[in-house]
Amino acid sequence: MRLPHSVASLLAVLFLAVLPRCAPPEPTSEPAEGATAATASQPLTPGGGLRFMTYNIKHGELSSLEAIASVIQGQAPDLVALQEVDVLTNRSGKVDQAARLGQLTGLNFAFVPSLTSFDGGQYGLALLSRYPIRSAQRIPLRSAAEQRVLALVEVELDAAHVVPVAITHFGTTGAAERLNQADDVKAALAGKPWALLGGDLNATPTESSITSLKALLSDAWTRGGSGSGYTQDASFPTRRIDYVMLGSAWTSPVTAAVVGASSQLDHRPVVTTLILPWSQTLFGDRAPANAVEEADTRAVEIGVRFRSNVAGTVQALRFYRGTGNANGYTARLWSSTGTLLAQVAVRDGRIPGWQEAPLPTPVSLSANTLYVVSYHTSNGLFARDVSGLASTVTSGNLTAPSSASVGGNGVFAYGGGGFPASSYKDANYWVDVRFVPSP
Repeated sequence: MRLPHSVASLLAVLFLAVLPRCAPPEPTSEPAEGATAATASQPLTPGGGLRFMTYNIKHGELSSLEAIASVIQGQAPDLVALQEVDVLTNRSGKVDQAARLGQLTGLNFAFVPSLTSFDGGQYGLALLSRYPIRSAQRIPLRSAAEQRVLALVEVELDAAHVVPVAITHFGTTGAAERLNQADDVKAALAGKPWALLGGDLNATPTESSITSLKALLSDAWTRGGSGSGYTQDASFPTRRIDYVMLGSAWTSPVTAAVVGASSQLDHRPVVTTLILPWSQTLFGDRAPANAVEEADTRAVEIGVRFRSNVAGTVQALRFYRGTGNANGYTARLWSSTGTLLAQVAVRDGRIPGWQEAPLPTPVSLSANTLYVVSYHTSNGLFARDVSGLASTVTSGNLTAPSSASVGGNGVFAYGGGGFPASSYKDANYWVDVRFVPSP
């Protein structure tokens, strides 16, 4: 790179060097191993909740960026908080690791340096995001040795919801330093109830820094994990030092898991799935085991009985469509006794996949009241998982009761599209709603 010829130019370069960088991924013909170019850039089906991953990648020292990208893609996350990321350092071969991982995963990226001048480049934190990144801020934390920072990134989930996503990597000099850093993080996230925090905090759950953070944020593992949650070291983890923490507005149920990636790095990533309180579905982006019931080609109305534990409105009707179905569907919402509350023609979406049709007028639901959502297929070939509703399915405020508890769930009616009331083998026909709880 040619040196600038004026002091003003030099100052401009230095100023830009410490600014966070946000960018969409560049097109690539080299997706991560095990992925295709299509899967690298394909968004999740709407309604699948928000999957947030935190991952200390140790600047790719122990593995290739392609292998790291493969681990990330295997979890289909919407947001990935990365720690120990190199940008243009000598030790990492002058690779912009944030941009490269964005390219390999098909996700937008933002890089925020902890060290603005390190080994010929920069070193710090990054966010990968399926959603647009609106801004990124670098907030220094009190540090006894190596400078630690909080990356605070604004992500637009939809036109009405921009959430602050925070990433950090606490120090290693002792509990007192980490407590100071926890207090700095709390100050930065105060008044941000929709905040998400991911990072390597270098502290076990009983340390004072974690206790301090939990005065403002909830620990996703405590809420939705199972087992120890150990993440380090990756080959035989004996400590939990990697965390996802949630602001007070995230009140819906949470699930959390440690990903069994033992050969790529020295930390295992943590993935948390959050139900979006303002837009809920029963089945999200899950797919049926049997997407096409090939033995049944008769015209049929098939559906699912469900209820909500709070009042709200149904905004759209949705169902999973496999390959081979005829075009032309009508989806319907019924009371438990067969009163038709709404119906809408469904325009084909991605096939196979979830089809979704917004209702022209949202339908109000009463709390703890049973309803039926269904659709009509003229040639059968519907999705069906036998025993899929033998047990209750709950997601956020929505529940599909177990078949035995409601006199049969997974319901059908052969013919031209009447109220489905028969049930067989507790089958799940993968019919769903988009529900918004009342304020």
